[in-house]
Amino acid sequence: MNIAGMNITYRHYPFEHFLDSMTELGVEHIELWAGEPHFYVYRGGIGRFRRIRKELRSRNMKVVCYTPEQCVYPFNLAASDPELRQKSVDYFVENVYAALELDADMMLVTSGIGSFHATVEESWKYAADSIGQLSKLAEREGVMLALEPLTRFESNLITDVKGIQSMMDEIRSPALKGMIDTVAMQLAGETPEDYFSTLPELCHFHLIDGDGATDAHLALDDGALDWRGYLDSLKRHGYQGTCTLEIMGFHYYQDPHDTVMHSVRKIRELGI
Repeated sequence: MNIAGMNITYRHYPFEHFLDSMTELGVEHIELWAGEPHFYVYRGGIGRFRRIRKELRSRNMKVVCYTPEQCVYPFNLAASDPELRQKSVDYFVENVYAALELDADMMLVTSGIGSFHATVEESWKYAADSIGQLSKLAEREGVMLALEPLTRFESNLITDVKGIQSMMDEIRSPALKGMIDTVAMQLAGETPEDYFSTLPELCHFHLIDGDGATDAHLALDDGALDWRGYLDSLKRHGYQGTCTLEIMGFHYYQDPHDTVMHSVRKIRELGI
């Protein structure tokens, strides 16, 4: 398993500060959160791609997962409004090509959120159609889509491993795989064992602590989750992918280097 840093924790610092921090911590894998002010697919053009690619290559860093912002920005793959839904699909299409420009072969997607005036079945249909379109593109371009469950505070569609399985069964694309977010998993009352027994393959893993009651994404040992047990489960099942530290919160944003440093050290103490 590899440890990956994520620039979302450094969102109020320059992107180069994040890369320098990862270099100092000896972290060579990153998950690129594609959101402002670091990177937004509709700003900067090809020159921005080239600058970021040059920065990464000069540090021998690999983008293991490319994650477009999709919870805050006005994009929603399950939107009832057909114009917004098409705009959202177009946004993710652009991000597939952005991932390729940055030498990333995996992009994270979610189901979006269904409109509350619509039935869940109707919203599911919209999400499935959108993700199906993206899956066909991902197949053609050689990109894997990591389908992440959101928490029940964020979505009324895919919030657990059964939701991931249902979407994968419906779309039936080799480019669409399931992943774990430890906070969403715990809030759904699940463990990594549930994922390994349900899904044919686990492609990605967000390792964060949580308080057990909200969708807070905490630094390791700042919460109540059995994250060490989660890692033991991954090792038992031979997981060879990446564990991304997706730490979020205003107090973390003020001192991201020390925040990530302490979590990286705790993981390395386990021999990972």
